[in-house]
Amino acid sequence: MNTFGDAQGIPVLSKATAEEIGEVKHFVVENGRVHALHVEGGKHGRLVGWRDVAFGDDAIVVENADVLRDANDDREARAMRGELVLMGKRVLSDVGDELGDLSDVTFEPDDGTIISMLVNGDVIDGERLVGVGSYAVVVRANRDA
Repeated sequence: MNTFGDAQGIPVLSKATAEEIGEVKHFVVENGRVHALHVEGGKHGRLVGWRDVAFGDDAIVVENADVLRDANDDREARAMRGELVLMGKRVLSDVGDELGDLSDVTFEPDDGTIISMLVNGDVIDGERLVGVGSYAVVVRANRDA
């Protein structure tokens, strides 16, 4: 479960109560890492910071429901509204070439580092990720090709 596609929709459990408190809806990415998870459950989705989650094969575990929080800033609020979702978004190089649509992201579960992105069947190294916006995901052009 080290891809966004595999992790979306899996349960988020409270270690303190052993109860499901929601499920993963979106990933909030900043500076080449997963910054937070958008957890959907109850009437409103909430965020949980990356350092507060533990990944297992069948669920994501947090200490308790108190680690869930509202958005701290406009970027997090936009992410919760789905404006900054990577999956399905168009990918552009930093020189303006369209590379295709992003279909999945591989990440390191320990620290949230983006390892790679799958774009139209091609794997793009996560280190090339420049930014995520409402219009597109921008990656550094592959100057080796």
